[in-house]
Amino acid sequence: MRQKIEARGTQLAFAHLSGEQKAQKFFSPYGLADLPRFSDPEGKLYQAFGLVQAHWRQYLNYESFLQLLIALLEGHWVGMPVGDVQRMPGVFLLVQGTIHKAYRHKLVSDRPDYLAMATVNSSSAQSRRAAALCGHRT
Repeated sequence: MRQKIEARGTQLAFAHLSGEQKAQKFFSPYGLADLPRFSDPEGKLYQAFGLVQAHWRQYLNYESFLQLLIALLEGHWVGMPVGDVQRMPGVFLLVQGTIHKAYRHKLVSDRPDYLAMATVNSSSAQSRRAAALCGHRT
């Protein structure tokens, strides 16, 4: 997925709620350790991007349990939570410092179309450098 996103001229970056040491352990197995990361333990970036606190229904629902089961079967184990575990994630496409596209998760199990999010629609904007900022809980 990373190669397809970068082939569209989009640079990935991540904001996370943990310290850098924990983030390194989280991102390394996915081949993402070399990408820019922003440690945000206080959640100020999350708040600025409108990522809200989850209600229990956003965690305890059929879709989230199914996605958890699938993730476990694929070898993605749940570790000890770090930071604000109720903070919902999001995906954003920034073009020249402005939010061009935004996906704020409704459920913790949401899986947005990352390739669609990484695509700048207007031809004039396609020639500009774009960066996607993904909020992840680590």
